[in-house]
Amino acid sequence: MKKSIFMTIIAACLLLSGAALQAQEGEEGIFSMHFIPGVSFPMGEDANSFTMGGGASLLGRLAILGDSFLYIEAGVGFSVTPLSLLETASYDAAMMYLVSPRAGVALRFEPFDNFTVGIHAHGGYYFASLDVDTENNTGSNPLIDVGADLKYKLTDNFSLGVDASYRYFFGLYNDIMLSLGVSYSFSPGTGGTILSPQSIPYNELIIKDVNFNEVFPVFFKYYDDHPIGTLNIRNTGSATLQNVRVKIFVNQYMDNPNVCKTFASLAPGREERIDLYALFNEKVLSISESTKVQMQISVECTAAGENYGNELVETLRLYDRNAITWEDDRRAAAFVTTKDPVVLKFAKNVKSYTENKAGGAFNKNFLTGLAYFEALKLYGMSYVKDPTTPYAEFSKRRNAVDYLQFPNQSLEYKAGDCDDLSILYSALLESVGIKTAFVTTPGHIYVAFSLDMSPQEARRSFQDYGDLIYKDNNAWLPVEITMLNKGFLEAWYVGIKQWNEHAPQGRAGFIAIRDAWKMYEPVGFNRESFSLNLPAKDRIVKAFKAEVDKYTNRDLLPRVEELQRKIAASPDNNKLLNQLGVLYASYGVYDKAEESFKKILDRENYVPALINMGNLAFINDEYSSAKRYYEKAYDRSPNNKTVLLNLAKVNYELGRYSQVDTYYSALKKQDAELAGRYSYLDLKGGDSGARANNAQLMKEEMLWEK
Repeated sequence: MKKSIFMTIIAACLLLSGAALQAQEGEEGIFSMHFIPGVSFPMGEDANSFTMGGGASLLGRLAILGDSFLYIEAGVGFSVTPLSLLETASYDAAMMYLVSPRAGVALRFEPFDNFTVGIHAHGGYYFASLDVDTENNTGSNPLIDVGADLKYKLTDNFSLGVDASYRYFFGLYNDIMLSLGVSYSFSPGTGGTILSPQSIPYNELIIKDVNFNEVFPVFFKYYDDHPIGTLNIRNTGSATLQNVRVKIFVNQYMDNPNVCKTFASLAPGREERIDLYALFNEKVLSISESTKVQMQISVECTAAGENYGNELVETLRLYDRNAITWEDDRRAAAFVTTKDPVVLKFAKNVKSYTENKAGGAFNKNFLTGLAYFEALKLYGMSYVKDPTTPYAEFSKRRNAVDYLQFPNQSLEYKAGDCDDLSILYSALLESVGIKTAFVTTPGHIYVAFSLDMSPQEARRSFQDYGDLIYKDNNAWLPVEITMLNKGFLEAWYVGIKQWNEHAPQGRAGFIAIRDAWKMYEPVGFNRESFSLNLPAKDRIVKAFKAEVDKYTNRDLLPRVEELQRKIAASPDNNKLLNQLGVLYASYGVYDKAEESFKKILDRENYVPALINMGNLAFINDEYSSAKRYYEKAYDRSPNNKTVLLNLAKVNYELGRYSQVDTYYSALKKQDAELAGRYSYLDLKGGDSGARANNAQLMKEEMLWEK
């Protein structure tokens, strides 16, 4: 009986080993073999009948869906346990032998680099035998075991681990098994070669002059069509080689070998230079320290109907996920991760808190940029100059390796230098659809964000329009993000001061993030999340309103006083009085604005005052009243593009679409660019849902006639 049991063990082990070798050749998931010796400790009542024993298991593990977290397992165990129950002298050294084939499922996770944690549950059947000469010395029954393990990867294939399992042998006993084991992993395509199996070694095909560039994980998408290095291949033989293919592969960080180049033939004595391209996977973002990996290089070809090839293994350095060089300032855009859950939580919550809390007709992008700045200040974010990798130094040494933080890292650390804070601020704004840019000056980097306004519109909406940057017919507001302790307005002032100081001499760079993304795509770096604790909503709203009021008081009151002095000297000047009304209206002081416009209209139907009174009525949803004012202005100035636009808008709100078409068509003839901004008014086609959405977005954007 015992011999048959042991033969069963040997057969099971051989079958399992054969299955492993088959699995490594397949295309389905990763297979691993585990040899797990350990000691067992009987539990409960069984502790009085048995003593500490020992044993080992041979286990195979296969990922169900390829390289996933869910696995199936099958194996066989053997254990020996001394008995303490038998008191007869001849049996005082009795032993129990167990053979236990089993199968089940496991969940595997990698919380840290090179560490794997797993839990498992198995069911099976055991065969028991007592080392005593009695008639009933064998038996069998079902078993279950559950447990957990921790493994550390020693190499790409070998791991060392500890395991703890609870085992219940029905009708016999139960115990805890503590084990220390070794594992060997098989992965598709990693059996030591990437040559096709039928390739014949061809030593006359030489691979030489291999050179690698610096490889940074954050650009792993970039390397698919930008080389990480070069090599030369040379045909030193006498036959022409055909169908030549050059491939590279890095285990763990590439899913499959990447074909870098193919060409029809390579004549004897001919040498070719090859650019190496690598399609890395997202696992490279798990690299937290610079590391060296082995790259397998192979060249395959045919000659006289036979397949030939040669291969070489070279060492490649992969920098850590936060590493970068500043040889191209656009590279920092890859860290602007707008879809990060932590970034989205911060951005969307702050935006919802401050929506419609300003009380004036301010530009929405301006208010959002202000809100995020003040929220970061309240959150406790601080500027800390990095003594080891300051931008001022590394931007001069363009090939020096710098360290940049992802936005979620900056939010967790609540600190960063100028590049880290610029990346974070840009990510928050871009996550809600606001275009941003990096502004670079000698030794420094900060942010500007788009107001989505043409220069002409900015001049009408901002009294301090000279404090904006104008690029590609768009107005941008610069923010010195390192000045979080000073407030948004001061950061704006310093940002435009730096631009005006350096731009005329050509020392200021302007890098639109969305243009930079075309070259350096943002990555989806999702690290272990932390608990983002935003400041209380009322604190954010209070700080937001205080900065808006500060802006209003700083810019509005001096201009009001200046205009009032001019009006006192020329009380019949409608233009000055209208400018005062527009000034009040642009800051949301609508009662004062209406007072100024009415003074003019009491004297005459002055077109700018009629338009602006219509705007006030439109803002208050008094569309019929607004329409009357606009029509009076149209009677006096039928070609005024602001009048045409406002008549199209108000008739749209009133559902009079034939008149919308009349006025909008006339506007397109007068100013096609302005008409294009209000494309929702074009009723001849397009998505009605998108048109309604644009109408809501543009409804409160009023053009005040000065």
